[in-house]
Amino acid sequence: MMHPPDEFEDAGDGSRASRKRFILLTGAAGRIGTAFRLAHGHDYRFRLADLETGSLSETPGKGHEIIRLDVSDAAACHAACAGIDTVIHLAADPRPDAPWESLLQNNIRGVVNICDAALAAGCQRVVFASSAHAIVAYPPELTLADDAPPRPGNLYGASKVFGEGVLSAFAARGLSGVAIRIGAYDAPWFYEDTDDNIAAAYISPRDMNQLLVRAIETPDIPFAVVAGISNNRQRRFDLRQTRALLGYQPQDDGFRAREEHITRE
Repeated sequence: MMHPPDEFEDAGDGSRASRKRFILLTGAAGRIGTAFRLAHGHDYRFRLADLETGSLSETPGKGHEIIRLDVSDAAACHAACAGIDTVIHLAADPRPDAPWESLLQNNIRGVVNICDAALAAGCQRVVFASSAHAIVAYPPELTLADDAPPRPGNLYGASKVFGEGVLSAFAARGLSGVAIRIGAYDAPWFYEDTDDNIAAAYISPRDMNQLLVRAIETPDIPFAVVAGISNNRQRRFDLRQTRALLGYQPQDDGFRAREEHITRE
């Protein structure tokens, strides 16, 4: 597992004491947020934010804060970003067929509120959970550049394209932004699907965790769009920019994961 380096602050006696980076993790109770906080609870100090907070106390490590956060509430987002170094913004309605009113509140207003609050609070960076749905309307057999021009096929994908644009707009105002086009994140449904195009977009929890750490820790990125997939035998994204910019080294393969699952049954 990759462990991020400690930051340091003046201890007041001429020495420097280590200080863990303070991360606001929205959507902390979701699958991606849960895997990340369980893997890195000792590496970072988290402010864990979600609408449902019951499971968040299980996070390992010390000094974490837990808040209930509705990202459509601008004032609540400003309070959530106070004192934060980096925001990982996972909170959204993740349904490809989500109704417009939910997308408007959770995905559209949510990302604007978070970026506006992060800029006002002096946060260093926002890492945004975009989606492979941002490019889903391209022919499925194509391998795309990680930052290929958007071509969503549904309003959910369009909301993620909007989020990428919001990060770019706030980067122009000085807030670093990294948008990750997350593919088919590991889940039980993945192993029931025989579509090779889905396997080509697979990302394992281990690789997703590594990618989030790289997105937090890599310096000097004003704005970037990167790809969130594993080292799959066939790939929806070519991963060139993500490897070069972030030093991302994915370990897993969706095709192999599916084959191993079938062998175990």
